[in-house]
Amino acid sequence: MTHTPQVVKPAQWHQAIESSKEKFSGSGLDFKQEQIFATQQLMNNSYLLDVAKNNPSSLRLAMYNVAAVGLTLNPNQGLAYLVPRRLRRNEDAKVMLDISYRGLIAIGVETGAIRWAKAELVYENDEFTYKGPADKPDHKCDPFSTDRGAIRGGYCLAELPSGGVLVEAMSKADMDKIRDVSEAFKKGFGPWVDWAEQMMLKSIVKRASKWWPMSTPRMARALQILNEENGEGLAVLANNVVSPAALPAPPPRDEVSIAVQNTVKQLVDRAVQQNAFEACKEVMESRIKQPAELAWALDELEKARTECNSDISDQAVNS
Repeated sequence: MTHTPQVVKPAQWHQAIESSKEKFSGSGLDFKQEQIFATQQLMNNSYLLDVAKNNPSSLRLAMYNVAAVGLTLNPNQGLAYLVPRRLRRNEDAKVMLDISYRGLIAIGVETGAIRWAKAELVYENDEFTYKGPADKPDHKCDPFSTDRGAIRGGYCLAELPSGGVLVEAMSKADMDKIRDVSEAFKKGFGPWVDWAEQMMLKSIVKRASKWWPMSTPRMARALQILNEENGEGLAVLANNVVSPAALPAPPPRDEVSIAVQNTVKQLVDRAVQQNAFEACKEVMESRIKQPAELAWALDELEKARTECNSDISDQAVNS
């Protein structure tokens, strides 16, 4: 009597990875390699594997996102990871793609927006002098010290293809605002609880990347994954800004504080230099709380945008 060999069907989580194969066409990644890296991460993390077994569709979507942003899951590079995460306690856990701040920088480098970038945290016992958005700050510290004090803030320094630099500084208060709108953090769990310093660095790079020229769909998708799908906070803040329609008419310049005038001038000059008007608008909306002053700031930005567009049109006509 002969026995027909039993066909063992692949596990659903394995099928979920395999079903994402076509998405990797044109991604710049080798699907077979990413399949191996994904499988290794699952096999090395029993909780992640359980989540993938219970929710294989979330694993498939996470692999789609790997292809969309073009970041390898190679653990030696530390650019992106598959992680189990719940945005709310009463929800089932999902497999999600987590992108490190190094991953965001890698996208900027690979797409030609920047040559390199580095994010650093600044502590109370460090010596730090901010010199503006286009000059390297002075940051002196003992990286081996175990007593650098509490975190004051951080910054991202990026070199542009032109050789110039862009510096984005973020206070601890701004980091806390981002953290505090994370639904997971409100419930006492999630990456802001488990990996606070890494999340601070990521928040700095996210905001800095908006000023980098040559924004690409890859970067936009990466930020969308982190902010909206992974619930890291910035998307919520963006939705909480004052609607322009609700703002009063811009007041005369002499009714705006000198401090706000100086801040707005720096931001507008930076927007013109980097052609980053939308990024400047977001920064103004997040930093300037007084409605009349915000209305004045946005009006100044729009004037600069109009003048810049006019200059470009004149150059095109004369060329």
